[in-house]
Amino acid sequence: MSQYILTLFSKGGCRPCIATQMALQQVTLPPRMALEKRKLELDGEELFRSSGVTSVPVLVLYRQNDEGQVVEQRRLAGAQSVEAIEAFVNV
Repeated sequence: MSQYILTLFSKGGCRPCIATQMALQQVTLPPRMALEKRKLELDGEELFRSSGVTSVPVLVLYRQNDEGQVVEQRRLAGAQSVEAIEAFVNV
């Protein structure tokens, strides 16, 4: 059975990042979906580059299959509303 990981890539002092984070706090994630937060100041530019993140905020939905492989499903860039995030995580 697949597991999903919703990752928020953001940085401190970024108003769209803060808005997306606040909206994300109001979203109930589906079962089998974990939330992971990545912050530029803590995780570094290399992680962001290797993940293909060139601007923030970005939400990336990953799927981990039964073999443990993690594959990106889709991404959503820019400030997001509660409704947009709910639609995005509906897998």
